[in-house]
Amino acid sequence: MYDLVLKGRFMTGKKLIEGSIGISDGKISRISIGELEGEEEIKIGRGKVILPGLIDVHVHLRDFRQKEKETVESGTRAALHGGITTVFDMPNTDPPILDSKTFKLREELFKKKAHSDYALGFLLSGNCQEAKRTNADFYKIFMGASTGGIFSEDFESDYSCSPSIVSVHAEDPEVIRENPKRPPEAEIRAIETAISAAKRVKKPLNVCHVSTAGGLRTILDAGLPWVSFEVTPHHLFLTEKDHRRRPLLKVYPPLRGEGDRKALWENFSRIPIIASDHAPHTLEDKENGAAGIPGLETEVALLLDAVNRGMIELHDIVEKMHLNPIRVFGIRNKGLEVGKDADFTVVDLKREWIVKPEEFYTKAKWSPWEGRKLRGKVVMTVLRGRVVMEEDEIVGKPQGVRINAGKGNA
Repeated sequence: MYDLVLKGRFMTGKKLIEGSIGISDGKISRISIGELEGEEEIKIGRGKVILPGLIDVHVHLRDFRQKEKETVESGTRAALHGGITTVFDMPNTDPPILDSKTFKLREELFKKKAHSDYALGFLLSGNCQEAKRTNADFYKIFMGASTGGIFSEDFESDYSCSPSIVSVHAEDPEVIRENPKRPPEAEIRAIETAISAAKRVKKPLNVCHVSTAGGLRTILDAGLPWVSFEVTPHHLFLTEKDHRRRPLLKVYPPLRGEGDRKALWENFSRIPIIASDHAPHTLEDKENGAAGIPGLETEVALLLDAVNRGMIELHDIVEKMHLNPIRVFGIRNKGLEVGKDADFTVVDLKREWIVKPEEFYTKAKWSPWEGRKLRGKVVMTVLRGRVVMEEDEIVGKPQGVRINAGKGNA
């Protein structure tokens, strides 16, 4: 007898099958095409699909001195609401996570306040010895200044010293100084530098929020198996024209032209990871020019809407927000396999809804998609065998735990 049995259609590989998933002690105990019996049974109705728990590898949860923008609690509640079971916390906080003491403070904060599971990042900027004193799940390098203002003076040196996989914000500082609007050249030149270093260093590297055709081409042409990259929904669905119409859409790297957006879609099958780059600010800060777009509660829905429009397949979401994050970052306790954490994202493919940011759990009560009708919605989130979100309601107290990550396998 299992603690919980989920019954319905679920995604395995590229196929949807009807069956049951038995869960015991928060782990997947059995996956069956037949009937299983449990102390509690949840039958997922018609039109709904059980996806493995989705992972967002790029999230800014603020907190520390920026609680007015977002807290670990509000941000991880937003994650569960959006169908995300694990978030990767970016370390350009205030204060930034540049030393082992601040890292430990961050870890204690997450232990007390996180509703979703999480990975913890450490910021690299000439602090190699401090990096080796931490056991971060991943390390972050800013090649050029972004929110927080700290960037690496020597990318290759910082990359070389990293104890684990590096996620890099690739924008060239010289180009940014010459042109604060951050033209495509800023990203392309930085990615060229990063790829050149990756050929020599040969350590796992993940390039964040690729937004240009040139940057994308540089990574794909290099064909380095230890280099991965991610693309955001806002770079897939918005352009610089949207930013001109709505200044709140300022983000780093900026929204690009239609040609760059088209290139991302033309190569969609070759994009390893989709990540939100959830970057909440107060409305006042946004009106004063802060860069960043909140996305935890819309990213999965936007992709489901794209499935309904025939732009992508459902298995694309699983590949880019579950399978590849697990592979690239060496996550050992997640996956749709017996013995792994019982994390699931249940979606209703046919439900239509209107994006209303005032109903979100994030403190950033605005969205680029405010008022948009989307088809496809997250209706339930299961974390380690417990229903933690159902029909827009967060259930239970903070119970997130740190993931079991490896050294990265980009």
